[in-house]
Amino acid sequence: MPVKEPMNQGSLTKALRRKVARTLGRGNGNEPGIETEDRSLAQALHVLKEMKAAGRTWQEMGARMEREFGASLEKDQLKALVR
Repeated sequence: MPVKEPMNQGSLTKALRRKVARTLGRGNGNEPGIETEDRSLAQALHVLKEMKAAGRTWQEMGARMEREFGASLEKDQLKALVR
């Protein structure tokens, strides 16, 4: 079983940016007159920081990131992004 190397915040941010960008590229409904949700990296970071301040668990944060942003993140990745 391969050993995972610790990820720094820069690589975690890049990974999240790629995942969010991939998700945004999948039929996001950019039709005239239809509003779309803000699913940017900045919004994802904002949501994570608000959830941490509200005392939410890492599991709750991860579930919301996957549901709203299509990014499946591990606890260590979430921790690095919230710092």
